[in-house]
Amino acid sequence: MSRIAHFALILLLGISLSKTAIAEDSTAPNISLVQINAEGMIADLKFLVLDLAGDKTGWDKLDELLPTFLEGIDQQRPLRIDILLGENQEERYRLILPVTDLGVFREALEVFEISSKKQRNGPYKLGNLFQGFMKYLKKFKYVVISEKLTEVEEIEDPLKRVQDLLKKKYDFSALITNEKEGVDARKKSMTSTRKQLLAAVKKKRDETENAFELRKLAFTHQMDELERLFAESQKMVIGWTTDSTKHEGRLEFTLKAIEGTSLEESIKQFATKPSYFAKIPVKQDGILNGRINHPLDEMRKTNFTEFYKLLLPTLKDRIANNKKLTEEQITAGSKVAELVIQMLDAGKEASLIDAFIDSNPVDGGKYIMLGGIRSKDGTKLREVVELLPKLLKDQTVELDFVKEDGLSIHKINIKERFQDGFYEQFGAGEALYVGSTPDALWMAAGINAIDRIKTAAKLVKEDPPEDISPNVIELNLKTLPWLKMIDRLREKKGNQEIRDLALKSLTNADDTFTFVMKRDGDSINGNAKLDKGILRFIGNIIAKFSKETL
Repeated sequence: MSRIAHFALILLLGISLSKTAIAEDSTAPNISLVQINAEGMIADLKFLVLDLAGDKTGWDKLDELLPTFLEGIDQQRPLRIDILLGENQEERYRLILPVTDLGVFREALEVFEISSKKQRNGPYKLGNLFQGFMKYLKKFKYVVISEKLTEVEEIEDPLKRVQDLLKKKYDFSALITNEKEGVDARKKSMTSTRKQLLAAVKKKRDETENAFELRKLAFTHQMDELERLFAESQKMVIGWTTDSTKHEGRLEFTLKAIEGTSLEESIKQFATKPSYFAKIPVKQDGILNGRINHPLDEMRKTNFTEFYKLLLPTLKDRIANNKKLTEEQITAGSKVAELVIQMLDAGKEASLIDAFIDSNPVDGGKYIMLGGIRSKDGTKLREVVELLPKLLKDQTVELDFVKEDGLSIHKINIKERFQDGFYEQFGAGEALYVGSTPDALWMAAGINAIDRIKTAAKLVKEDPPEDISPNVIELNLKTLPWLKMIDRLREKKGNQEIRDLALKSLTNADDTFTFVMKRDGDSINGNAKLDKGILRFIGNIIAKFSKETL
């Protein structure tokens, strides 16, 4: 255990970073992490691992390890870590820690083979396993530790920068701020980071060239989003709270962009037009309920175009290389892929992702589902459904099951292999219904599915509400019913151990995840809530790691 503790402290202090000089970068983001106090962190871990997961062995290992790092630390006051970025995004850490007694803390450093020598006029000089400096703020009883003298000397008040986070009483939080000047410099500084990270994406065994290029492209698009946040955000706050009284976890974030940037322009596009589906009620209290009305700026539209262009040959490769498929199935599968990509690409031209899903319980312990997505090329849906019997063995469909007033609905009967899972959710003998109107695609299952599509298709023709919802994304998800269906369909394939752990953790009364992201003036705010069962699953994961690693 002592070796693990030794290594962890070294990692925390940034020992593993290169000792070459790192140039100062005044344009880099200012990043601060805050833990409300060590006592609260330990209490939260105990709540997750022992109280919820009930894993005494996993907790005992953590309980034995954690005090190793806390000698001399005041466990009832906030801890702060600053991530200091230099040229080419090389990083160092500045630790700002509350101490009960400076002498005891220095002795704790000695245990980890870090010496501390007081200089005549200045802070302590740290040596041996960590070369750096430590300043003691006597008024506040905090120490400031970093590799460079200037980085410890500039801190006069340990908590002044993070007061807003502390007022929110988050258990753990992050604050990222940028100056208006330096946007271009921050983007330029990401160049080498991009190259290094992209070089780490290696081709997998048996992966086709198209699949490899698609994976690299997806990573590049993720980096586009991160780079924009990194370079163009004025302020970003992320806060997590483990609430042992309410038995829930809460995550909050807020984002404000620098004036005149593309990120600001992107935020300004949110909540300016009502959703096409705004008149359709979504309860947000069933097993899967949600809305998304997310505009696509030029960067995202370009990225979608590139992605779809490479996605099609990747799908065709995968279909052609499937030895279980006949020539007829391969031909049908390739055509289905073409049609689906064409519909997705056409939807992108509307410059937004606009969709909803509403799944709710009904009498008898079953569920109903209704969903829709905006599309400018829904007519291709009929061709897709028509090809399904050629693609999937024993699959049957009924085309144009309903055709009226510009609405076409097709019935997809459930194959025997999938009937148990589907019927358990939506009722014996039920089918999946999909439909199209000139501006949307529709889907429904459960009792009265056809009537619900018809009603929804009429509602979207009405005038939209005068008030535009500020919500960009809304999601309510009961995880257990869907996990059970996935587990039944997967038939022991994939990571069965993790699925079993999740099934063990969740109950019907505590398995809900909710998320809302909305525009608030010139900012974007988000809130997520995790039910007790999901926290129990997290506790089981931590316990598993503790028993296998510590």
